[in-house]
Amino acid sequence: MRVGLMRLSTQLQLFLFHVSLGALICYPQTEMSTSLKTLKPDPVPTVKKDVQEVALIVSVTDHRKHFVRNLTSTDFTIRDNDLPPERITYFQAQTRLPLELALVIDSSDSVRYSFDLEKNAATEFLRNVMRSETDLALVIGFNAQARMIQEPTQNRDLLSRAIKKLPAGGYTAVYDAVALASKELAVIKTSQLSRRIIILITDGEDNSSRITLQDAAEIAQNNGTIVYVLNSSIDFLRSKEAEQAMKQLAEMTGGQYLRTDSEDRIGAAFSRLEGLLRSQYAIGYKPPHTRADGSYHRIFVLGPNRLLIHYRQGYFAR
Repeated sequence: MRVGLMRLSTQLQLFLFHVSLGALICYPQTEMSTSLKTLKPDPVPTVKKDVQEVALIVSVTDHRKHFVRNLTSTDFTIRDNDLPPERITYFQAQTRLPLELALVIDSSDSVRYSFDLEKNAATEFLRNVMRSETDLALVIGFNAQARMIQEPTQNRDLLSRAIKKLPAGGYTAVYDAVALASKELAVIKTSQLSRRIIILITDGEDNSSRITLQDAAEIAQNNGTIVYVLNSSIDFLRSKEAEQAMKQLAEMTGGQYLRTDSEDRIGAAFSRLEGLLRSQYAIGYKPPHTRADGSYHRIFVLGPNRLLIHYRQGYFAR
């Protein structure tokens, strides 16, 4: 019995020894595993891309608001964040670049009195300005919400029918509509240079947008879109704040603001837009060592004395 107990005690001691030895062997492995987890991986190398080209659409008028169509590339001086471009990559006068056009029409309660006039003038404008073999247009209607009424097409009859069936009534989301139009124009796939244009017909009284004027302007700038505003409210209903906001939106994107308060003036405004789109200059330039880092670049374009030059105020380097 005593011999059996001694053997059992010896076996127990050997068992405990092996357990202790196992613990000693496992401990460094745990330490190594922990140290491996805390090792920081090598930093992933980043690729810095330069902005290859900036595209500008420029319109020029004299002191009588007549379009100036006979300028050359040497008549323009461009500054990108106060620095000259590396080089001009292209220049085209009286540009015939294809149009990607969004007609954005306010159908809210505040424009009900002039709604039919606007729709008729917009339809006539499209028929006069669009070249069916090269140009595309879409129609967006908005009140409290912006909606695509007609997707991009070269078919002027489809566009006309879309404009005519726009319903009237509701609140007004101007900035949301501009953002939607800018994004829809940006996804049009084309293999050639083109002009992205928004014709915004509204009184400018925004009371429903989820974004701000600054947001809408930045989205347009990001997508290379120019906004032309036709303010259709009559004088005694015209809000100075709304008018100033629409002027700012047009100026920031390189467009213009036109006032219309009668059937004759609505027609005249669309006629002026036709002339403007036929009198633009297309300029491309390589910016001075500009990284595609999302930063905002201010643009200045100078021309001959006493001429007024319209162009977008800047771009985001992407």
